[in-house]
Parts: sequence; structure tokens; C-alpha cells
Amino acid sequence: MSAPARGHGTELTAVTDRLVIQFADVMPRGVVEAEVAAADQELRGQVPTGAMAEMLHRLVAARLEENDLTPQA
Repeated sequence: MSAPARGHGTELTAVTDRLVIQFADVMPRGVVEAEVAAADQELRGQVPTGAMAEMLHRLVAARLEENDLTPQA
């Protein structure tokens, strides 16, 4: 397991780990972690605490799928 992003504990760690597994074949962990941190910063204070993990997962997954953030070789 990774260290918690931005100090928000297990919530962000769990989201990050699920997304790393989901995108394991196409996305390095560092890209996923950066996207989770960016989305967390954007959503913090805008989304009720109880919904944060699901909203983070959905937003980051959509960004990774739609924006083709796969590093070019």
C-alpha cells in the first residue's frame, strides 16, 4: 500500500490503490497518484466527506480514460 496522499489517511490510499490496480496495464502508479492528489485538491470542500472517496475514484478514472494520460515512449 502507498502512503496516504495529502495526509487524508486511508481514504485516499484506498482510492489510489484501487485505481492503480484498475489501470495497471496502461498507467504508472506515479501518474495515478498525481491525478488523485490533483482531484483531491479540487474536490476538497466541494464534496461532502462521506462521498469523497467515490467522487475521487470516478473523477480520476474518467480523466485517466478520457484524456489518454498514458506516457508516450
